[in-house]
Amino acid sequence: MYTMNGYMAGCNLGHWISQYGRKGAEHWDTYITEPDCPRMADWGVDHVRLPVDYFIFEKDENPGVYLEDGLKYVDNTIAWAKKYGINVVLDLHHAPGFFFGNGEKNDLFTNTESKTRYINIWKNFAHRYAEEGENLRFELLNELVWDNSDPWNALWQETAAAIHAVTPDRKIIVGGNKWNSVWELKNLYVTDNPNIVYTFHMYEPFIFSHQRASWIPNHVAYTKPVTYPFAADDHLEYYGGQLPAQMERGGMVDKDYLRKIFAPAAEFIETNKRPLYLGEYGAIANCDDDSAVRWYNDVADLCLEYGIGRAVWSYRGFAKITDARNEVHDIRMVEAIARK
Repeated sequence: MYTMNGYMAGCNLGHWISQYGRKGAEHWDTYITEPDCPRMADWGVDHVRLPVDYFIFEKDENPGVYLEDGLKYVDNTIAWAKKYGINVVLDLHHAPGFFFGNGEKNDLFTNTESKTRYINIWKNFAHRYAEEGENLRFELLNELVWDNSDPWNALWQETAAAIHAVTPDRKIIVGGNKWNSVWELKNLYVTDNPNIVYTFHMYEPFIFSHQRASWIPNHVAYTKPVTYPFAADDHLEYYGGQLPAQMERGGMVDKDYLRKIFAPAAEFIETNKRPLYLGEYGAIANCDDDSAVRWYNDVADLCLEYGIGRAVWSYRGFAKITDARNEVHDIRMVEAIARK
């Protein structure tokens, strides 16, 4: 089995130094702190995925000047994690010229300045953390959304080469198109370099994992509770009478459905003889607790069966792993996300 040893059961540290809205230093200094690391270690979590937005350490008006006031949060996370035996995936969540929600504003693949800034950021990280070992992996970009995968396949290889010129053994994580869809793994270039690791995200069934999500208009409008598992026909209205390809009229949306979703991942592992990483999965706090627990355990079962490492979205925010006071909401969820 091809596995992600040391990166099998993790938590995203989302909404801290990435996607933090208008918050500032007071939020950054308090949202995630050192005591969070030993708690996660006690749960059995072996790694964290750290999403970072570039503008916390580099300003558009002064590109190439990296700010210690922002980089200290990355430094601290790596140091805290190492202290308590936890590994780190450093994820560039918002890059110069690219964010998964920016649509036509993105110019990473068409603007030489954005591309240069992007590669230089990773060169800087390579030098800054050159002394770190397998406790740190680099994830080059979060959730590509582009017309096709070709520009990304070219850019990630160029960036990986620049990193490996500094730290040849650094593990580098790359994902596919359409928000790191499992269905896009087939369009990623697969190299013989064992230090390249491939990733995908999985929130299926979306009607469940993002039910009543405030930023999705049709989910706000669809107020019917969605339990898990559920009968596909129970939510025909949401699907406009036409179920997705993996659902069947008269059938159930359950672990067997999830296995269909995981099928391209299983095929990728078998074909390429390489491990895979599920960098994001999670059930929104609007889900009922029992359903969320069942879903987390089914995802864990499949990941463990295929040797896929995983990190829940998120330790704080979105899901109910911890509540607004950063206290454990339901120990059964903690147990499910920490299974190895």
